[in-house]
Amino acid sequence: MNIIDLYSTRIQKSFDEDQAEIVSILKANINKKFKLINYYKGMPLSYPATLTTMDRGAADFDVQAEQAFAIEQSRFAFIRSPLFKHDVFAEMQYVNVKKCAAVFTKFSYVEIMAERRNFIRLEPESKVSTVIESPLGKIAGKLFDLSLSGLNVSIDNYHSLVINTSTPIRFNISNIDQTVNINVAVAAELIIIKDDSSPYSYKFTICPDKALESSLSKYIFQRQIEIIREIKDAIS
Repeated sequence: MNIIDLYSTRIQKSFDEDQAEIVSILKANINKKFKLINYYKGMPLSYPATLTTMDRGAADFDVQAEQAFAIEQSRFAFIRSPLFKHDVFAEMQYVNVKKCAAVFTKFSYVEIMAERRNFIRLEPESKVSTVIESPLGKIAGKLFDLSLSGLNVSIDNYHSLVINTSTPIRFNISNIDQTVNINVAVAAELIIIKDDSSPYSYKFTICPDKALESSLSKYIFQRQIEIIREIKDAIS
């Protein structure tokens, strides 16, 4: 998951002044509880965490093991508290999953854009081969993530597809236990291309019919179970 898809900055004065304000608030609330939020393979994880110390602008938290694992993978967390003007983005400095401890620095105010989505967006268990049947011909890519209303396809080479136009997309998805297997063929409308570098991210909206929506709902539900199981296995 691309971190910049999750949030948007909300600078109040300047980055340095905002960070100083956030650090001051944290210093005044040692041993208080805050909420930490992470996204692991698209799955939102939200747990209370206790701020234990502040030293040289670094905040040391006691965290849940599940969240420590997610922090280790993503190397960041969002901190939420009514003490702050907005949610806070925090960069991981250190994490220890077994000790359930994490240290954060480089704080900034943000809005978590992922929370504005209508549906949860999850990464498949493996990169799924995808074919976009465009006016330029068939374009091969990999399914990066999927929800009931959209999908993100990763493509190695740039293709000049037209924004806000619809094109058929085909792929096959199944869960680890093979209890869900879906051949997807759906019209998708391109909304944005992130073209900074290869691989390029092509984001589409979809409006599945009732049958496909039901199948995708089942797949996404099972995928959530798989991700939770993966986290539990990792910390056990």
